[in-house]
Amino acid sequence: MDKLNKIGLTALAGVLSAATAQAADVSISGGAGFTYATADTTEVTGNRLSMGDSLTFTVSGETDQGWSVTHSIEIDGGAMDDHSVTIDMGEDMGAIAIQDSGAKGTPPDLVPNAYGTAAYSMASASVTGKHVADGLGSGSGEINLGYTNSVGGFDLGIGTSMGAAANGTGSDFSISVTYADVMEGLTVGVGFSDINQGIENGGIEEESWSLKYVVGGVTIGYTDMSADDQASGGTDYDGIHYGISFAVNDDLTVSYGVSESDKSGTSVDEEISSLQASYTMGNMTVKGHISNADNEQFTSGAEDEAKAIDVSWAF
Repeated sequence: MDKLNKIGLTALAGVLSAATAQAADVSISGGAGFTYATADTTEVTGNRLSMGDSLTFTVSGETDQGWSVTHSIEIDGGAMDDHSVTIDMGEDMGAIAIQDSGAKGTPPDLVPNAYGTAAYSMASASVTGKHVADGLGSGSGEINLGYTNSVGGFDLGIGTSMGAAANGTGSDFSISVTYADVMEGLTVGVGFSDINQGIENGGIEEESWSLKYVVGGVTIGYTDMSADDQASGGTDYDGIHYGISFAVNDDLTVSYGVSESDKSGTSVDEEISSLQASYTMGNMTVKGHISNADNEQFTSGAEDEAKAIDVSWAF
């Protein structure tokens, strides 16, 4: 009987040990909100009221090597939207991420804003003031493999989407480096992307550099980018994005940003300006923007305007 008891206790200890090794931290976070946007002059927006909601389920645990593994799934609009697996190997070795939304190594844009990038405030704008390809494919079914690490004050991001082209032959590659200690308050960043490299008609090579300077409650930022389409007769872009934000207090921030873009083969530049504000009360945020475009979509004399107010809660 004693022998059987010892066997039973040994088995129970093994089960408990396995359960402990596989224990995980589980968390749920979410958000909800609504946006009211006016119809601008060149698009038909239909219903001006839209709603946003999401729930993010996160499970994390530690391996025998001491690495942290995190799996995150976002439910948006009742369906699975984004998911990722991140393996954090510690400060010296960095972290590996596999994700289908967002990507590591995308070119940095350090221009501050209270609502969003100026170019993205316009529904039909070319958005080249920020990035043309925006680094790797994101949110369109591509699975991105990424790596991040911080070494000697440098923050490094590398990412790739293999077989990203429609025929499965092209691959995306992107790398970015930022450094926050150039001098007090000054951060700089550089980025390079090669989109659809290896496809028969060539890919897009994108380069950018960006900086921001913070003094008191004021942040000033600037980004310069260029994109070279390697295909015969391909379209090239150059763009700059600059802006300033002011933290009036811990809750209220206002900003003003400008995005200017040049497209090869066109005679005019697209320019977008955006005045924005954001106010936070606990877990509630109210923000809005008034944005204007000149020579929209590189069409001479084409003007456009967009306004929106957004109310959201984070849980």
